[in-house]
Amino acid sequence: MNVLILGLGQFEKGSGISAARYFLRQGATVRVTDHKTAKDLGTNVKALKTFKRVRFILGKHRLEDVRWADVVVRNPRVRATSPEMKLAIKLGKRIESDVTLFMDRCPCLIVGITGTRGKSTTTALIGEMLTRSGKRTWVGGNILVSPLTFLDKVKRNDVAVLELSSFLLESTGARGLSPHIAVFTNLLRDHMDAYEGMEDYAEAKAQIFRHQMPDDIAIFDADDTRCRAYAKEAPSRTLMFGTRRGTDATLTKTDLRWTDPITGRKGLLIKRKDIRLLGDHNAMNVLAAALAARMAGASLTGIRSAARSFRGLENRLEDVAIINGVRYINDTAATSPDGAIAAIHAVAPVAKRLRIVAGGADKGLTYDDVAKVMKKARASVTLFKGTALAKYSKALKRAGVPFTIVGSMQEAVETHRKDVRKGDVILLSPGCASFGLFKNEFDRGRQFKELVKSLK
Repeated sequence: MNVLILGLGQFEKGSGISAARYFLRQGATVRVTDHKTAKDLGTNVKALKTFKRVRFILGKHRLEDVRWADVVVRNPRVRATSPEMKLAIKLGKRIESDVTLFMDRCPCLIVGITGTRGKSTTTALIGEMLTRSGKRTWVGGNILVSPLTFLDKVKRNDVAVLELSSFLLESTGARGLSPHIAVFTNLLRDHMDAYEGMEDYAEAKAQIFRHQMPDDIAIFDADDTRCRAYAKEAPSRTLMFGTRRGTDATLTKTDLRWTDPITGRKGLLIKRKDIRLLGDHNAMNVLAAALAARMAGASLTGIRSAARSFRGLENRLEDVAIINGVRYINDTAATSPDGAIAAIHAVAPVAKRLRIVAGGADKGLTYDDVAKVMKKARASVTLFKGTALAKYSKALKRAGVPFTIVGSMQEAVETHRKDVRKGDVILLSPGCASFGLFKNEFDRGRQFKELVKSLK
């Protein structure tokens, strides 16, 4: 069997390298192509060179490799509209992703999570709730860990929890695959550089529930108009969470309340003050996670224990340090304006003055809404040079938000430090992609944290 890995990727447990290893161990002949060079891909190239039946074509993708292949494994970063993917479809090639390979072969219950915001946090919460309930749980997907890395260890009574991006869901949808329990956290504008429009993006996300069976579960945000519409379209049992009355799990000013989806009993899930996570959006993530974890076999004790103790994920409203009374928060995972808005709403109440590090690469989005929120929070901004600069700076000017254009993370942090005092917060929440100044969003967060720690 000839297998083409279309996009190796840089992450050591990512989609491309995991799929390559999977097929090489099956005895396939593998070609690996990527727009990046061997130097860029580093340890992943070195790791695969230990196999005999692998060839690398780096710095480009080639149509001849698509023609050669029996199976094309598409990395999530490779667009469905690329010449290579168009040819693969035209020639009727078998098209896979690491997630389709896993879902085809996984012997246990699969919980899938998607949405524009909150995917990673909800995924981690579900995993923690199940683990604290004594369930053997595997967590992977769009959180830098391919599920193929643990496929051979999964047992029938385990639970697999997968974060699923729109790009991964394109591959599962094409194969008619949906998880047994689907969580749809919300739907906001994002990735407009990759899709023809909002409808195209939304339909990719909708693949998480489109192919479910009647006895499967789909969980939706009742506060989101499109999610409410999708709940009516789902072929499975639906559960709703949000601030609206009558939902299965409800957020109030003081409490998280629910109707236990297993017993039907109504009551308090947990008090808001007992959750360590900042922001209403994170309280909503707890509601979604609780419903999904309960349906996957979690106990009430396990759910509540995880909700109380969970401190959040790296790069998502991550507390880095407090230095001379100034708090530094890393929210590099806010790669869209809506993500930055959620961060500002969460952080502004605990900040005397808010200083924001923003900007980067544009994803075909608009910045007027986030600029208005910054103005209301009386924030000042350092704005990275990048493809979003023109649009973002114009939005800030219209809103009357003071900003300084910077060319590096060091310049951004040092600019804010010139005008901070005790009680202020310096928040990295870019609202943009990282391409250009940084290797990726995680490199952006790492640089911020290293700079902050060097100040101690």
